[in-house]
Amino acid sequence: MNNLNPIRYIVTLPGYQAFLTELYQTNEVALDLEFDRNRYGYGFQLCLIQCKVHSTCYIIDPLLLDISFEEFFAYLEDSKRTVVCFSFSEDFRLLRSLGCDVTTVRDLDIGLSLINTAKQSLVKQISSRLSVQTSKGSQTSNWLTRPLLEKQIRYACEDVHYLFELRDSIVTELQSNDRYTWFEQENDWVYSLENSQDENLNKIAIKPKDLDGLNEIEGYTFKKLFEWRDKQAKKLGKPPFKIIDNHYLKLLSQKHCLIDNWNNERAVHYLLRKSTIRDEISKELSLALEEAIKDGLNALKPANIPLTSYDYTKLKQEQKIIKEAKKKVFGPLKDRLIKKYGKHVQSYMLSNRVIQELALGQTKFPSYRLDLFRQLSVEYSLEIEYYLD
Repeated sequence: MNNLNPIRYIVTLPGYQAFLTELYQTNEVALDLEFDRNRYGYGFQLCLIQCKVHSTCYIIDPLLLDISFEEFFAYLEDSKRTVVCFSFSEDFRLLRSLGCDVTTVRDLDIGLSLINTAKQSLVKQISSRLSVQTSKGSQTSNWLTRPLLEKQIRYACEDVHYLFELRDSIVTELQSNDRYTWFEQENDWVYSLENSQDENLNKIAIKPKDLDGLNEIEGYTFKKLFEWRDKQAKKLGKPPFKIIDNHYLKLLSQKHCLIDNWNNERAVHYLLRKSTIRDEISKELSLALEEAIKDGLNALKPANIPLTSYDYTKLKQEQKIIKEAKKKVFGPLKDRLIKKYGKHVQSYMLSNRVIQELALGQTKFPSYRLDLFRQLSVEYSLEIEYYLD
């Protein structure tokens, strides 16, 4: 496996214990995960754990190891240990859903933004900074299947093999520009926000646009069918959209008579094209209709409820506040950031979303960033304190 040795593919308990022994002898690990999130299977599933410890790349297979990862998670939760990673948000959420709150994250993607580097994939960063060509050929492969192919193992290893070298390159540049403390504060802040997120990572939510064209009764029925489909998907271990097409669910909410052709419906997974399932979903339709009428839902009102006059007025007021903040303070501040630090630093530190949150007082930002905004505002005589208090 060209230049990637040694690689240890861990599928046994002795191998895992050997990994833990080496892991606990160091205070830093390069980490990445391979997972499936409603692509080939149901929900958010951990498929592989890739760790670079010292010079060894460990590929740990949780699908073949029927064990608890408590000791590994304890390492990641230790504030004295550092996790070096790249674009780690989804991995972090998955670990958290498994009961692991990683403490000290150093996401190199953040560091690149702070040294005014355009957003690029890990492959491109390794190529441009380390002059090493890697492959993304297995990026979208099915990580739930076993046995893994050699090219999948190689790809998984490449995601962590060069992270320490990449880190050294980025940190050197951060330090030469006096921005390493920015990097530390940003990581601590970003991943404290991620840690406060409370969401059902497995469940696919209904979006407001999914209800477009439906009345209140049809919308209620659609939601019930949506929930029913999720239960069936979980039983079959398949992504919900692969067992029943969204569009068909919507049509069925409007025209219950379509159930008559259930056993021949191509929008339905073949495993569900059974009379017993047809009868079950027929009952769901009838029950949903009864409940909707009982709750006073109206066939003449849209399911996608428009804003109330109060909410509309509030929205317009917020838009006005944001517009004035951009004109008086944040527009000139963006220009100054670009001139002094570069457009990629500006787009990271002071994006439109950040401006909106500052203008409406919705989020607390890391102290170095606020200090920087204050410093630049003094030079422009901008009244920024109102938004930073």
